Amino acid sequence: MTYEIPKEIKAKPKILGLEMRELVMLLISSLLVLTILRDLVHSVFMIPYFVAVIGFLFYLFLPSGHNPKKRNYESIILFFRHKKIVYHAGDKHEQENHQLR
Repeated sequence: MTYEIPKEIKAKPKILGLEMRELVMLLISSLLVLTILRDLVHSVFMIPYFVAVIGFLFYLFLPSGHNPKKRNYESIILFFRHKKIVYHAGDKHEQENHQLR
């Protein structure tokens, strides 16, 4: 008996290029945004509103151009979570350098 061993064990199932977890997140977030903010949009602009929101949500789940192996929503989260403080290394030989000047 021979068994086929998959070459990619960690491959996740995808639909429309999105993993299942991301597809569920996209659907839930789109339903929330569309239903919550729908009252703020005039009825004339309802179709362009739906198109814009769905397009923006698809953009969030596309691969990021600046962070490899990350999605755009992950890049935005990383941007807001990074520390604002600049690191400056301490000088080990501060006294010696001061005397040489």
